[in-house]
Amino acid sequence: SARNVDVTAPLWMRGGFDFLGITFPVTRLVIIVITIIAVCSVTWFLNQSIWGMRIRAVTQNREMSECLGISTERVDILTFGIGSGLAGVAGVAVSLLGSVGPNVGSSYIVGCFMVVVLGGVGNLLGTVIASFAIGIMTDLIGAGRLLSIWPDMPTPLASTVDFFATTSMARVLVFALIVIFLQFRPAGLFPQKGRMVEE
Repeated sequence: SARNVDVTAPLWMRGGFDFLGITFPVTRLVIIVITIIAVCSVTWFLNQSIWGMRIRAVTQNREMSECLGISTERVDILTFGIGSGLAGVAGVAVSLLGSVGPNVGSSYIVGCFMVVVLGGVGNLLGTVIASFAIGIMTDLIGAGRLLSIWPDMPTPLASTVDFFATTSMARVLVFALIVIFLQFRPAGLFPQKGRMVEE
């Protein structure tokens, strides 16, 4: 397979920013800013623009949208274009974290799937909250921070947490917890509402 290629960040994006005794890498701060801008832009577009409302209408009821004169083909093209553009922005952000190759996205597939399913399909707020929750849980379990936060943890629970105290095993545990959660709430944290959903 093709080799991964290292991406060198510009000079202004290197180094760190010290705040309250904690060093924040400038690269990750730039990624956070890009993410906030992208989420706010998509939120505004879907809720305030005409085409955003048409996209939501087609998502909820495609046949009725066609009856009302909305060009569903144009909506499909626009949605695909926006999704491709966001994927490109995400690819630029990921390239700043490490080397880039044909399989660079494979490590993010399971995480993205968990975020969408847990947050609720079609819900942007649910996606943001679910991504925060999964990221924090994975970090707490995978880095062993849960044991330092709760040093008096019962021995059986502590041994279980210690067993999952690696990044890959933490993802397995989080995935299992999400599967259990979905048994009680199959539509996720924020299920989509509408007549077609209720039917």
